[in-house]
Amino acid sequence: MKLCIPLAVALTVCTGPLFCQQPPAAKSYVGKAGDMFISEDEFTRRFELLPSLYRHRKSKLEEEKLILLYSIIAEKLLAREAVTRKFDEDSVFRSAFDEIRKMLARDELYREEVKQKVSISDGEVRQGVKRALRQPFLEYLYLPREEDAKFVRDRIRTPREFENLQIDSSLHALRDTATAIWGEADTAIANAAYRLKTGEISPVVHARQGYYILKLVKLEQSSHYSSMQPDVLQERVSEKLRLQKEKVRLDEFLRDFLKERRGYSVSRSFQMLATTMTEIFGKYTNESPIMLGGAVLKDVLEKCHPFINDTLTVVGNSYWSVGSVIDRLAAKGFSIQADEIGTIPRRLNTQLKVWVQQELLAQEALRRGLDRRPGVQQGLEIWHQAYLADVMKAYVRKSVTVSKGELYSYLKQKNPSTKVPQVQIRELRTGSLDEMEEALQDLENKVPFETVIEKRSTDPEAKRRKGISEFFPITDRPPVGEIASQMDVGQRYGPIQVTGGVLLFELVARKDSSLASDTSSAAGMKKAVEELLKMKQKRTVDTFLSQIGERFGFAVYQDRLSKIAVSPISMMTFRILGFGGRMFAIPFVEKQLDWLNIEPPASPILP
Repeated sequence: MKLCIPLAVALTVCTGPLFCQQPPAAKSYVGKAGDMFISEDEFTRRFELLPSLYRHRKSKLEEEKLILLYSIIAEKLLAREAVTRKFDEDSVFRSAFDEIRKMLARDELYREEVKQKVSISDGEVRQGVKRALRQPFLEYLYLPREEDAKFVRDRIRTPREFENLQIDSSLHALRDTATAIWGEADTAIANAAYRLKTGEISPVVHARQGYYILKLVKLEQSSHYSSMQPDVLQERVSEKLRLQKEKVRLDEFLRDFLKERRGYSVSRSFQMLATTMTEIFGKYTNESPIMLGGAVLKDVLEKCHPFINDTLTVVGNSYWSVGSVIDRLAAKGFSIQADEIGTIPRRLNTQLKVWVQQELLAQEALRRGLDRRPGVQQGLEIWHQAYLADVMKAYVRKSVTVSKGELYSYLKQKNPSTKVPQVQIRELRTGSLDEMEEALQDLENKVPFETVIEKRSTDPEAKRRKGISEFFPITDRPPVGEIASQMDVGQRYGPIQVTGGVLLFELVARKDSSLASDTSSAAGMKKAVEELLKMKQKRTVDTFLSQIGERFGFAVYQDRLSKIAVSPISMMTFRILGFGGRMFAIPFVEKQLDWLNIEPPASPILP
């Protein structure tokens, strides 16, 4: 028989003497699920890098630690059961998880080929500090063509000639002034400027998209860098130097690496997809930005159906069909402003070039076995278990149905006096993490939430209502309803990944309300089925967890958990990947606690 454990009480939990062994001595662990131990490192990372309510309240911090640990245990129990059922061998699962493998392996390739091949000497730091404290004020001539720049430079012998030189308008030259702030200015221009004496003219300098002739007017003190403490200044200079050197090394590596690699788009397939997207997006110009999702995505897929399986891109040893590229675009949150629909072919081409390059790099990383390195394996194991848990939950939920008898029994129980708590939220939905990050930056800059929603939301109806939702029962929109039910009015939560994008919301109001009494209509019946199905699915998952928890066993090492120091700051953290792209730093943990207080039934939930 399983104990009902109140979370407010700090207890060590075991489900039988067989599973109460202490964790291995080589590492420090805070819990276990079946034969999988939960290390202090994993727990700390998942606590610190994910959002949660109430962490700012010290009285709630220990409870939040316990809630997270039980939820991680639930995740690992589900993953353990998924392995038992060989879901980890499913081709769809392996394909999805391989994308995570590629991203982490590619990131490791960046460390090996770029980060580890860059070093900063003490002399370079000293020179950088010296330069950072002084900033050159320059006059310059800019010309887009090298031969024109050399022609003009040959005719300048003195500073006066630099000032008085008349340049033919056909050369498209530009004369202006600029301050070269160390670490911010183009490296080639900054290096040339610091080599000049006051009044001296530089040779032709190639930078960015053109050619420059510089004249040093004076060296000024940098108010930015001179205000820093010496140790802080050295640290900033070292960071800037490392980034500059990494950029140079990155360009060198990519130039050599991509020279013999195969990656291209099939012209006919590309043209058909670009034309189709341009045509479909043109039907939704009343929306801006136009997202590749919902009705737009459905229309694009229908229009592309005759050639959906045609090869669009060849990249190394992989082939991407038109359909798979559309899926990638939708998952990325591809969008475009209504007045920029004509740029879709160019945007599509640019995105494919980036993906092709990243895929080639990932293939090379896997060829070298970088995904098998201990650090990468540690991260992969966490993602592997989280993905398997999601697959297992989806499988359990899919097994749940609502019979007519259950439906009418449920409807009979619903009467006008039944009160269901309802909430009203103000919500911002974006199509991608990049867009949400821009919105969060706006909020950090004190832009009102309503203004950010009107500017950034991808939901036209939400824009019109400034993000305010209708009141809805807390059993709706999981996990939003449940989360909102625990929040204080005015409190914000997110960002979280939801169907169709990324969501950030705040609680506007709450109230008790009766469930709709008009259940005789088709709409009422449909709503009742949806409500009952969601409740049954949650109950089934919780009951299933109680069964596999009893079968595999689980434990919390409360003494170790209580000693872990954690931050009260709640945040969602992203990992910037080498060679471009990003991902969540750690898998999101769904709060799962109700299974702890369910007596496992004798008969299995699933066959």
